[in-house]
Amino acid sequence: MTKFTLSEKRLIEHAERSIVTYNKIRKANGGIDTLYAFIMSDSGKVYDGACFEPNINHATVCGERHAITNMVLKESYKSRITSVVIADPVPRIQKKSTPPCGTCRHLIWEFGMPTTTVILIQYIQQKKSWIFPKIEKYTIKKLYPTPYEPVKGLWG
Repeated sequence: MTKFTLSEKRLIEHAERSIVTYNKIRKANGGIDTLYAFIMSDSGKVYDGACFEPNINHATVCGERHAITNMVLKESYKSRITSVVIADPVPRIQKKSTPPCGTCRHLIWEFGMPTTTVILIQYIQQKKSWIFPKIEKYTIKKLYPTPYEPVKGLWG
């Protein structure tokens, strides 16, 4: 059984409520379920993000990047991510949850700390609501063990 801090539990509860709310809106407007990300900053504030998938693949924006952008916009580039929830819709429980892509891992590292927790949630649509059958927890250091860290002045 995975243990969560009080802040992580608060973030998970926010994510689950928001997923239901956002997906009801999406369904009413002809959309489908999508990947969501929810970030808690070191200020204790929570920022939401959703994957944006237009018909041009290279214009796609991951939910994690959307949430990070919201944090930086409303706080600053000095804000730090303490925890992130990444929630992915699945047709049935999957053996492994969807981790952040490489770019998002780097951005979570850049705006987080080695101890930043990454919580992966699978969610499934039922007849009238959504369930959350699987939750996994990692640190970004475990998911991104050898991060790219540019050396200032190396090339100039």
